Order: sequence, then C-alpha cells, then structure tokens
Amino acid sequence: MNRVLRACFVLAGLWLALAGQAWAEGVEKWLNRMEHAMSSISYRGTLVSISNGRMDTLRVVHRIDDEGVRERIYALDGPPREVLRDHDRIRCLISGQSSVVVDNPFPTRLFPGISREGLVGPDSVYKMRLEGTGRVAGRAARVIEIVPRDRYRYGRRLWLDRDTAMLLRSMVFTPAGAVVEKLSFVEIELGATIADGELESDLDSPAGLARYEVTGRASGELSASKDPRWLPENLPDGFRLVSVGRGDGDSEHYEHLLFSDGLASFSVYVEPIGGTSIVEQLEARGAMHIYTGTLDNQRVTVVGEVPAPTVRQIGRHLRRLQAPPRD
Repeated sequence: MNRVLRACFVLAGLWLALAGQAWAEGVEKWLNRMEHAMSSISYRGTLVSISNGRMDTLRVVHRIDDEGVRERIYALDGPPREVLRDHDRIRCLISGQSSVVVDNPFPTRLFPGISREGLVGPDSVYKMRLEGTGRVAGRAARVIEIVPRDRYRYGRRLWLDRDTAMLLRSMVFTPAGAVVEKLSFVEIELGATIADGELESDLDSPAGLARYEVTGRASGELSASKDPRWLPENLPDGFRLVSVGRGDGDSEHYEHLLFSDGLASFSVYVEPIGGTSIVEQLEARGAMHIYTGTLDNQRVTVVGEVPAPTVRQIGRHLRRLQAPPRD
C-alpha cells in the first residue's frame, strides 16, 4: 500500500482540569460547543499549514447538509494538490511528479476530531486548561491547552471562535513543549452557502495526476471484523482499538487496525512481505510519523499523528492472535 494512501486513511477531547470543578466545567462547555460547531456549520476559508520549516496555503470549502459532509481542500501554492471528501469517501489528487507523491505533506484532515469517551476523570492521559483569549482571522477566540501526561502523544493548543466555538487554529507540540505543526485560518466565512460547483475538483480532467481513493466501507475485498489477528503487546495507556478492517481478496491480504485515545490516533497495517527485503525505517511528515519494519515474515506499518516512540514501540512489538487464511 502506497504511503500517500496510508496517509489518506489516517485518519485525530475533553481532559481533566486541575484547577477545580468550576474550571473543568468551563473547558468542557467550550469543547462541547466546538464539537457542535464543527458538525453543524458550513464554511469556506483560507488557512496556512506550517511544519518541518515548510508553509503551505490551503483553500477549504466545507458544507454540511441533510446528506452529510462534503469538503474540498486544495493548495494555493506549489504543485497541484486536492483532497475531496464526500461523506466517508476521500479522494486525494496529487501532481504526478514522483517527488511530490512521496513527500506530499498535504493534510487529509485539517483539525483533530475529539471524543470525550475515556478523557474525563482521574485516569485521563491529558491535562486541560483555559489559557486566556486571542484573535485569529479577525475573530476573537478562546484558547484551550491540552497537555499529555506521557511521551506517547502530542499536546495541542486550540483557538476557538468566541461566538460559535468553531476551531480556528491548532498548534501541535511535543511532550517537551517543542512546536511540531501549526494550522491557522487567515480568513474564514462561517455559515456560508456553498454551491455544488465549489466542491468539484479542477484537477479531475488533466493527465499526469496521481489519484488515491479511500472509502469508509471500501470495495469488495475489504471486510470489517471485531476479531483482530494482531495486537500490540504494549499499548500505551488511554489508547483503545476502535476498528478492524481486512483485505482478504485474491490480490491483496492485509489487516488494518485503528487505535485512538479520543484525540490522538494511529493505524497499524500488517501485510505479507512476499519475499521482499524490508529495512526498518522511521519517517516524519510534520506531526505524523510512519514506522515500517518486519515481524514474522510480515510487513508492519504504523502511521499516525503521534511521536516517534509510539509508532516504533507498536511496530516492533505486535503479537499474532490468529493465523492468516490459506490461499
């Protein structure tokens, strides 16, 4: 499976505050409002993405209606790149230059999804706190900081629109406090009326583009299962298995495991090597790390917006629970 395709899959809460119940309720109220805003408000805007010393300018058109979510993200500088989302189907269109396909840092998900499950209470793997106010894209904002309790996940600082609680800016930082990635709107129109034409790609016709497609329930060979064949031996606290997918067709055998702690997430792919020699690798794409290695004659790939120690530990220490099917 291509690295860009894996990035397209990869697909990102509430945390315990230490300053008393009233303070915690204040943060929870803001995050509840943010969750509602991001699932109910259509918008169009321009944002900048900064990571690894590189800055990209992106245009975003996001529509929510009775049929669900449609979104178009396209680059305003550099080689042509687009991500199109239609409900749970994602298409990535990238310039056919090999260097762009391999090194493409284009995000398929702009801001983190947040789930309250497992993130509130004394066993939470994060601390959260209100950090004053700010201003983003000409709009007043409330700032929330999320700090990890261990080295296996990133922290985040979020700027929420004062009026709607829409997420306007996100900053990702390491457990030591070093900034890894920034995403920020420089202009945004909330509550926009978006026509169908704004969600259509300009790149569908020209030749020379690499196309990658991901669907929530992919084509015939992919099957969902609650019984994984592989699991990590040492799963960091807070992470849980949220989905299992398999490709068991004639042309491809693999297992895809998705883990989340409510904010951070990572995917594990296990597939037969087929006689190919694999050298252990660890790569970084902004806040995303990609580990590739071998285990029991299988290629193991771990990818997610988590620090390097997380993907390395998971990739090196998987255990087989079920034997693969015979051809």
